[in-house]
Amino acid sequence: MMSEDFDIRQLRVFAALARTGSHTATAALMHVTQSAVSHGMKRLEEQAGCPLFHKKGKKSHLTPEGRLFLTKVQHVFESLKEASAVLEGALTESRGKLHLLFTASIAHRILAPVLREFRECYPKVSVVVRFEDTPQSMLEIERGQADLAVVLEDVNFRGLTSHALFEDELHFIVSPMHPWACRQRLNLSKMSGEHFLLYRRSSMTFQRVEDYFLRNGVHLSSYVEIPDFEIMKQLARLGLGVAVMAPWAARKELDEGSLVSIPLPRHPVRRRWVVIHQSGRSLRPPEQTFIGLCRMACAGFATEAEPASPFPHLQHGEHGQTSSSPDEEEEEEKTNDS
Repeated sequence: MMSEDFDIRQLRVFAALARTGSHTATAALMHVTQSAVSHGMKRLEEQAGCPLFHKKGKKSHLTPEGRLFLTKVQHVFESLKEASAVLEGALTESRGKLHLLFTASIAHRILAPVLREFRECYPKVSVVVRFEDTPQSMLEIERGQADLAVVLEDVNFRGLTSHALFEDELHFIVSPMHPWACRQRLNLSKMSGEHFLLYRRSSMTFQRVEDYFLRNGVHLSSYVEIPDFEIMKQLARLGLGVAVMAPWAARKELDEGSLVSIPLPRHPVRRRWVVIHQSGRSLRPPEQTFIGLCRMACAGFATEAEPASPFPHLQHGEHGQTSSSPDEEEEEEKTNDS
């Protein structure tokens, strides 16, 4: 056999002639002349070092060597087809579109750095970002209307797969001039008269906050639903109410002292942030990269979620008690009001 490589087009003509047995039909099928078919097969047999066809009437039939050669040629075609599919998939992944959903609060902190790094990895992938609360995001992921969503974990994740990012804890966020900022203990029984700044009712955060107050016998008589955490922080800085959010969402203001973080007394409200997608499907490389970048961007949030309070006795009594009784809270309230 000659050392010269086989020409893939001649191999295709060979396979066509083996299938049709006719030079005329093969020429029409491969869009070449009959002469080109004859010369091509002669050249191929010279390379193979043996006859591949024999004539019987007007028909060309494979020799035993030709049948063996055809088997190997078909394997080559299958391998080329698989390689083409792999390349097509890679091109689709590197040039496709990624539909993402974020809750607004987490997007304000991680969206820019995540997209900056993602673009470095996949410059030709188009990214579509929308802000939705967790319940709506879950619904859209279930329906296949988005690829991934960064949301709060929910017990109703049916048909969804989640990838953990971090855990946090809700705190009261107030102005340094607010009476709570220097109070030794918060009186739950008197919180009903306070004005609260809460994230919108459709959110899971609102549900968790509402459950917390109900569990502690607090009636929310005065509050404002706000769809933006930045506005909530502005109102809290002006002393216009008590915001409820995780400390990482107000890290800049807490660090500069324009806001104060106070842990919720008695029963902490902890949350778990995750990335979700439809169950039963494999993640594409861009999606895997996105989840990894989200984890990197959120790396410090869990430790920020429970910072050391400037007033340790807000959570623990001076003698190590983990909570105070209503009578103790009432007495403390009287002391602070006097």
